[in-house]
Amino acid sequence: MNGFLAKMGYGPADRVLITHIDDLGFSHAANVAGFECLDVGAATCGSILVNGPWFQEAVARVQEQPAYDVGIHLTLTCEYPTFRWAALSTRDQASGLLDEQGYLWRTREDAIRHVTVDAARAEMRAQIETGLATGVPFTHIDTHMGSVVHPKFLADYLALAEEYGLVAFLPNMTRAALAGIDRAAMADDYLQVLEKIDREQVPTLDEILIETLIPLEDKSTFYRQLIDGIKPGLSHLLFHPACMSDELLAIDHERPGSRHADYLAWREPALKQYILDAGIHLIGYKELQVHL
Repeated sequence: MNGFLAKMGYGPADRVLITHIDDLGFSHAANVAGFECLDVGAATCGSILVNGPWFQEAVARVQEQPAYDVGIHLTLTCEYPTFRWAALSTRDQASGLLDEQGYLWRTREDAIRHVTVDAARAEMRAQIETGLATGVPFTHIDTHMGSVVHPKFLADYLALAEEYGLVAFLPNMTRAALAGIDRAAMADDYLQVLEKIDREQVPTLDEILIETLIPLEDKSTFYRQLIDGIKPGLSHLLFHPACMSDELLAIDHERPGSRHADYLAWREPALKQYILDAGIHLIGYKELQVHL
């Protein structure tokens, strides 16, 4: 079984689930929706884009309610055509961090191709230190669009988590699972890093449910079906709630309806009760951090 869960007192048949909000801080619409979802308890935790334009609003909300379980959503990318954010660590084009407009790359592939290892390490450190400087008790780090958990940057990502006492979002994935999310090309290097980890001391995720930005107006049934399929071990289910608004429509031209549907699904206390009634243990990253 998952060695870290065993250290926490769970057994081999226990199903343990993290329900995680991505992209807090990227917009006011995301902050309004995300914190409402945290308030009702169906979402156990979330992560904030330190580079995001609405970072300070998200920080203010957490300062008002320190019990929130929040992490830093490390980013080397900014995917929107007219809504951009830049690096915190440098404006030097030689770093590879910046596209021709001076912002972070729009695609994961471009970031992996262009950003140097040294520049990625410096940028991740800058984002972590900017977050911690606010006094918010961050619990974890994770990845926007998956870029920082690519094998090119993964060792530094894990080293920074250890240095700052934060839990790292770290999927314990098989070769087949990596192929299933279109990551087969990085399987050898990723698995090589995983083999060096003491999984009784470093929490790893047995399953990640990340393909949730899908075009459904009502996602309540969709999420209940995902929850029905949760297996023994530690699972991480992420979603992207945001309130429908002119702001959201101006930012996200492709999936605003999906974000709004996430908000409608996860703001309902009934979803939390559905998880608990299924016998699933609902936790956040705060519970993992105290066992590091």
